[in-house]
Amino acid sequence: MWILAVDGGGSKTLARLTNSSTGQHWQQQAGPASLTNDFSLALSNINLLSASLCQQAGISSQQVVAVMGLAGAGNPQQHQQACQQLARHYARFLLTTDAKTSLYGANLGQPVLVVALGTGSVAMRLLADGAEQQVGGWGFNIGDEGGGAWLGKQTVRELLWQVDSLAGVQSPLLQAVAQQIGDDAAVLLPWLKTASPNDYAALAPLVFNYAGHCTVADKLLQRHSAAVHQLLYSAREQFELPVVLLGGLADITAPLLNTECRALLQPPRGSALDGAFILATQLTNSLPLSGNGNDK
Repeated sequence: MWILAVDGGGSKTLARLTNSSTGQHWQQQAGPASLTNDFSLALSNINLLSASLCQQAGISSQQVVAVMGLAGAGNPQQHQQACQQLARHYARFLLTTDAKTSLYGANLGQPVLVVALGTGSVAMRLLADGAEQQVGGWGFNIGDEGGGAWLGKQTVRELLWQVDSLAGVQSPLLQAVAQQIGDDAAVLLPWLKTASPNDYAALAPLVFNYAGHCTVADKLLQRHSAAVHQLLYSAREQFELPVVLLGGLADITAPLLNTECRALLQPPRGSALDGAFILATQLTNSLPLSGNGNDK
């Protein structure tokens, strides 16, 4: 059996094609595959990866069981549209969120709480009875607290306050941000009109770089850690679960958490691609996969 596992997010897409009988596999990376940020680009990158991997293995995609975890797949309309365009290429197909594949990979299918901190943010728990619950992940416009785009947006808001002040931009952090996006209306307004979540998220590393050297950076990181605490506690509730932080901001956020949260943390045992593979092997002998799940 051939299994195609895909992990698509706001900044990149990873895909791995595995012969489950021999363990031989091929892996490749491409650009973003967030259905929310750019639906057409997401499908294009997925199709390119799939075609390339199948060519390397010398097989047809019709021989493949494909399980894909994509950002934005929790939106029912986008989920349905993506399934309609992708499912026909494969022998069997399941589309779910990147949160779910990360959840199953983080502790290799065992109970766990995953808090993903990348361009966006989301938490999801897996219990011993197989029950799943997602918290957050509502998207950049209204949520994604603790994610890179959210932190970048908070930073830009601080920049705009200083631009409007009589003193002008004084913060070292905000001066660095202004060098990238401008510090007057003629430059800022066009940037604000077109900026994507990725554009905001690109500013987040600057906040961490200025930690301890800039009061604005320290204030923003206090907000950031508070948002992550809220997400973690809301998702864990009363369940005794290990916690895995994932995503580009995971390692630099962990030291900012309180002692109680840090004591719960464990390193991931696997990746989102491993999670997709686990889901595929669990479902291979079930009824044909329609891809019509109801993941948020």
